[in-house]
Amino acid sequence: MDKYKTDDIIKRWDIHAEEYASYCSKYGDRNKEVLLTPTFLKMTGDVSSKKVLDAGCGEGFLSRLLAERGASVTAVDYSKELVEIARKRTQEGINIDYRHENLEHLNSLINDFFHMVVSCCAVQDVLDYKSAIKELSRVLKTGGTFILAIPHPCFSSDGSWGRDTDNKKLYWKTDNYFFEREYNFWAKTRENNPITFHRTITSYFKTLTEAGFLLQELIEPFPSKESIEKYPNFKDDLRMSHFLILKLIKNS
Repeated sequence: MDKYKTDDIIKRWDIHAEEYASYCSKYGDRNKEVLLTPTFLKMTGDVSSKKVLDAGCGEGFLSRLLAERGASVTAVDYSKELVEIARKRTQEGINIDYRHENLEHLNSLINDFFHMVVSCCAVQDVLDYKSAIKELSRVLKTGGTFILAIPHPCFSSDGSWGRDTDNKKLYWKTDNYFFEREYNFWAKTRENNPITFHRTITSYFKTLTEAGFLLQELIEPFPSKESIEKYPNFKDDLRMSHFLILKLIKNS
């Protein structure tokens, strides 16, 4: 994982910020709309008057949804381009404090300030994820809630759909689970692709525990019947889980 530096990773996201944002609707990109956002909104519950940090806000869809539900939202992302897009997409009257800041060092945020931290598929894109998780713990009040979504480590390590020898049975194949590493995503042939990282569940769980978090709930989201009717290609997501969502409490 020493092949890439944080500045290079951020630069790649800046290059592809407009392209990524073009995939996003009110509820995020298609995977988030179908698999993540509905669960996030259920897990956050009533956020009225709560101070919420959106950690790795991207183009700001989750920040806007939470602000519309009454939360006082601070949103940070290490991509300056995505932060600017998020600002432009936020309607007048929706008050969100967008900040260009790396999760590894949240220098402008004070200790024990937020009631809740949410992070929807961002921590896996941070080089020093251990520092990021410690920082998120630092700015969260004791007893506060941290809702974290990441690509499911069991199915994101060299994973892809395959077929058996007679080309009839479709199955998900995975390999190299214990080989923690970086990899490109989106089109493999594109230059300067964004970089993401595979880590094991053990690594994430150990880091979260050391940062003072207790696991309250774990969800492997799957598409609803209504989502499959709307987007039939998601029917195979009933066969495996692309994502893992953790609801954690800061214990100390």
